[in-house]
Amino acid sequence: MKEILLVNLTRMGDLIQTTPVMEGLKTSYPGARITLLVCSEFKEICKDLPLIDRLLAFDKAAFREMLRGEKHSLVEAYRRLESFIDGVNDTAYDLAINFTPSEESALLTSLFRAREIRGVTAGADGARVIRHPWQRYFMNVIPSRRYNPFHLCDMMVKAADVPPPGKGLHLSVSEEESRKAKALLREHGVGDDTLLIGFQLGASHDLKTWPAASFSRLADRLAESPGARILLTGSKSEEGLGKEFESRAAAKAVNLIGKTDLRGAAALLKRCALLVTNDTGPLHIATAVGTPAIDLSLGHVCFRETGPYGEGHYVIEADLPCGPCGFHVKCTDPRCKERVSPESVHELALRVLADGRVEHLEDGPVWEGVRVFRSGFSRDGMQDFVPLLRRPLTAETFYLYLYRETWPHLLDGGSGFSPEEACGTIEAKAASWHGEGELEGILRGIGDDLETLRRMEALAGEGFTRVSLIAREASRPSPDVEWIRRTWKDVPVIDREIETLGRTHPPVMPPVVLFGFGKEALEGKELAPMAETALGLYADLRNHFSMLAETIGRLVEKQVKAADGSCNT
Repeated sequence: MKEILLVNLTRMGDLIQTTPVMEGLKTSYPGARITLLVCSEFKEICKDLPLIDRLLAFDKAAFREMLRGEKHSLVEAYRRLESFIDGVNDTAYDLAINFTPSEESALLTSLFRAREIRGVTAGADGARVIRHPWQRYFMNVIPSRRYNPFHLCDMMVKAADVPPPGKGLHLSVSEEESRKAKALLREHGVGDDTLLIGFQLGASHDLKTWPAASFSRLADRLAESPGARILLTGSKSEEGLGKEFESRAAAKAVNLIGKTDLRGAAALLKRCALLVTNDTGPLHIATAVGTPAIDLSLGHVCFRETGPYGEGHYVIEADLPCGPCGFHVKCTDPRCKERVSPESVHELALRVLADGRVEHLEDGPVWEGVRVFRSGFSRDGMQDFVPLLRRPLTAETFYLYLYRETWPHLLDGGSGFSPEEACGTIEAKAASWHGEGELEGILRGIGDDLETLRRMEALAGEGFTRVSLIAREASRPSPDVEWIRRTWKDVPVIDREIETLGRTHPPVMPPVVLFGFGKEALEGKELAPMAETALGLYADLRNHFSMLAETIGRLVEKQVKAADGSCNT
């Protein structure tokens, strides 16, 4: 029996998004036993994750308090931590994967008894190490998120080296919780046949939060449907939003904000016909229990990364060049909140409630200033978001489509990349989702990027050549250390030029960022194995630049031939 430890000391929504990994592991390793380590405040809802065999909880807040030494000595803190680690290590794990990108989780994971560790851990010197290409890619997302085409769930699945299940999230609702939810709703006049529409008013950050006034306007419009009731869910910290909503809305909502725990909230969300929500944990609870959701993607939210994972959910975001904004941006004029109007959300909600699945939207005034997407799985089993309104193709979106074709070949360690297949997929998306002629317009404007990619490919090749010489010399019984130093001297110069080109051409920067994380992950004191690992990093960088340049080059060549053909006729 394979013993697997998953470490996820993040937020509630991230925990639920770990369930596709569990499903993939259970499928790939029949009989495997999965242990999940979580923060103690989310222990209760994890009891409803159906694929866990053992659940362990770590009280981060209590441990940090002990480290401050105000109530406990450092010796006592050490002994408690030692006792906790001993409890985790009562099992010898075949595989441990840490999905928590923090220094403390890295240190903890390095102390666990596992034959193989992936994700964020600590090396022998205590420095952070990121093991596995897809986990390093996940760390690359934050500085390159505008060009990230992959959902967090798929990144985690790939880091586990299992095929994407393509089935969505998983969360069970017990019969007891269902009975309690049913009784609670009856107390507020909601019968079994009542059309119940859930609203999640809050989020973890103000920039991600659609105004309560907009929710109230939407509620009044939806209440015009005979028998429809609005249900407000959320935590106690969001009670103020509920009061503001009630002060503005004419429609009488069932306000249960702060009235249930997470397990109770899951039961209530399962009862809803639809959830309209900010990008926050209840979004993922709803999708996991099978309730269709409309995700309002605002502020610094990147829906391709953290949006609804599954088949048949919807995203509305503002069509603005500034979005999504950076994590540290303090926006004083969040126009995205105004662009996403109650009228557009109302129209989409009516379509979802009436049709079940919306394939296409006819453009019109109600959709002005927004983009709308439906979630689903592509042929490779990974999440994709299909635009339901035709909008002009941008260079940023073009690179999303391009990276969607190239990254898997690189990170999965496969071969046989076909530029022709990549071109065909990109051309089909551009024509179907944006319109004929849109791709040609983009290609006319990225010639400078193509030349930059070719230069970066050549530089990565130079780095590869120099490091290959170093690796060969380092493997000799008596390597010439002085010769290695002289040969290495030019490598940092090459690296800096590659980084400079990437920073001046942001669309081609993501491979450079990943390369940097790869160098950070170099471990050990022996020069020969480190040189061999570095050699692989330069080979991957050169190959990725080659894939990007060749695909763009072929697309440009096709455009030129098509233009010549039309001129000749």
